[in-house]
Amino acid sequence: NGGKPDNKKTLETINKELSSSTEYMNSKHPKEKDEYTLYWIRWPMCIFFTSSIVASGLGMVGFTAISNNLTGIYGVSSMTTTMLVLPFIFLFIPCIFPAIFLIEKYGIVIPVYIASISLLVGAWIRILVNENFYFVIAGQVIMAMGQPFMLSAPAKLAALWFGDNERAIATTLGSLASPIGGILGFLLPLIFIGDNDNLPNDDCKHKFWMYTLVQNIVITVLGLPIILLIRNTPPTPPSASAEKASKAKKTGFIKPIAKLVKNRDYLFLMLSFSFIYSIYTTLGSCVGAISKEFGYASSANSLFGSVYIIGGLVGSFAHAILLDKYSKYKLQYIIIGVL
Repeated sequence: NGGKPDNKKTLETINKELSSSTEYMNSKHPKEKDEYTLYWIRWPMCIFFTSSIVASGLGMVGFTAISNNLTGIYGVSSMTTTMLVLPFIFLFIPCIFPAIFLIEKYGIVIPVYIASISLLVGAWIRILVNENFYFVIAGQVIMAMGQPFMLSAPAKLAALWFGDNERAIATTLGSLASPIGGILGFLLPLIFIGDNDNLPNDDCKHKFWMYTLVQNIVITVLGLPIILLIRNTPPTPPSASAEKASKAKKTGFIKPIAKLVKNRDYLFLMLSFSFIYSIYTTLGSCVGAISKEFGYASSANSLFGSVYIIGGLVGSFAHAILLDKYSKYKLQYIIIGVL
């Protein structure tokens, strides 16, 4: 060849090297894909998890709009009808700690079972209202005891089952579920209970019993499926962060709480959120008693409660968009406090 390079041989060598490189890369990609698989069941789990929280929100405020009617139908005081909501507030703090412990120690299945069973048992106990009105309060207390076990799990479900790009959506669905249930709880009574249904007669009692029955059916349809679908973890982690979290050493929740108590910024945020949330829950639970003093009927209470919650949802979206765009945390914190 007169000292010239053999072009054919050179091309064959290059092709072999490229082929070897491609085989090496192809051998790696399937492994990586298999390692971080997203399982289809995650979305049904998320949807029915969200629906169960909607059911809990419905059960929590489902009688608030017609509290004035109940005082007339069953001859109970305004304080007694307010007790239909207060257990959810009072029992949240003592029940949230065992809920967090169970989630961190055993996963989300046991807490979800506790929450769902409490929700369904408490709801159906209330069907005995015409035997004694205090069956309704007993049912509300049972439902309230289980609610923290459900509300503590959305972030954990998202972290364990969803990829990094899906986690925010899954968490948001769980966060919006309770307000949606609240809106449903304020509007649903309008179909069954009129403004003039406030007399202690059989007709009014039957109307309230029918409303309770329908509410229980809705709660059951929304809250039962998650019991059949819920799983602790997928066979393989959905992302690198989920894999890392699954292998991390469990520290419990006592040490993190002790650390948070020493954090001044966290304490300020906690106190401010507590004040804001206390106003929200107080007005939400007492809207019937307050509006009654100004001559408003039950239909107006439904409107007040729905607008109240919808306004909160709109504000949440608006602040989330502004925060994402400008990252002015302190400024938005001050604006929210002023509002």
